[in-house]
Amino acid sequence: MFKRKVALTLAMSCLLAAVLVLQSAPAPLAAQSRQAPTQVVVTVLDAMGHYVRDLKSDDFVVEENGVRQEVTSFTPDSEVPVSIGILIDKSASMRLPLAVSGKEKVSAALLAADGAARVLVKLMKPQDEFLLMTFDEDLHVKQGYTADHKKVTDILYKNNQVGGSTHLYHAVVEALKQTKKAKYRKRALVVITDVHDTSGDKLDELKANLQTQEVPVYTFGMRWDAWGLPGEDPAQPTFEVSVLREMAVDSGGRSIIVDIPDLTTDFTVIRMISFVQDIASELRGQYTLSYRSSNPGPDAEKAIRIRAISPDYQVRFRRDNSPPAPAKPVAPAKPPAKK
Repeated sequence: MFKRKVALTLAMSCLLAAVLVLQSAPAPLAAQSRQAPTQVVVTVLDAMGHYVRDLKSDDFVVEENGVRQEVTSFTPDSEVPVSIGILIDKSASMRLPLAVSGKEKVSAALLAADGAARVLVKLMKPQDEFLLMTFDEDLHVKQGYTADHKKVTDILYKNNQVGGSTHLYHAVVEALKQTKKAKYRKRALVVITDVHDTSGDKLDELKANLQTQEVPVYTFGMRWDAWGLPGEDPAQPTFEVSVLREMAVDSGGRSIIVDIPDLTTDFTVIRMISFVQDIASELRGQYTLSYRSSNPGPDAEKAIRIRAISPDYQVRFRRDNSPPAPAKPVAPAKPPAKK
């Protein structure tokens, strides 16, 4: 009888130990696989600042909180259609100086803005769609998303009316909302403005939207005076210029600042065209990769680092929470051939 009780006690102890082990064991692989993949859009530049194309998944190292992650899908974006929003400042400050366009006198700043937008439309592929917007105190949608590039270009040729105040921050927030109507997963917003915001709005709402929308914003600023306002340090960028640059950096885009008095010089024209070409090249020269995180914690606690195998390449990336694009899974490495 005593032996039976001892045996029963030992059995119960073993069962309890097994339960504790099972409770403390990591989640089965099947459960881990249910975790949504993390998707990241990557841009790679060489030492000369040129975009690097034709890379493979093996050319990248992805780490999360210092732990290397396995890339599960990889897509070069050269053939992925793009939805591009264009937002052009048409406030009263864009009125002067005047330039002759045919027989009509128009604002040199507005003429440059429309011209830059037309070049961008021309550089993109036929399947890419465009959303055309202008702003002063309010946002005005001139053309919803369309792949009819001629229609967009025709509207830009007629975009010669200015007036009203410059509510830049509010306009960008509203424009980001409009980008949700895009047909394609890959989106971008190009903002062309003479820099100054006269609304008195705070930047908090704009910064919050830049973080949550995850749409790269490319800012094209045209300033009236390279030396800033009286009392400002000419060696330092003005507050408005800093905002445009920060807007681009925070969202994963780029920024350029040109001086309105120099809009007709060859140097400035070349810079403007080069910047627009960079936008088109970047949107076509990116990569989208996905991985399943080995960390079950919230995204806010995950520090992502992506680098190229080659030390000569600079990598920029941003998280992309839009629905994943169809992609071929990364094939497992082949075992070495037998000798």
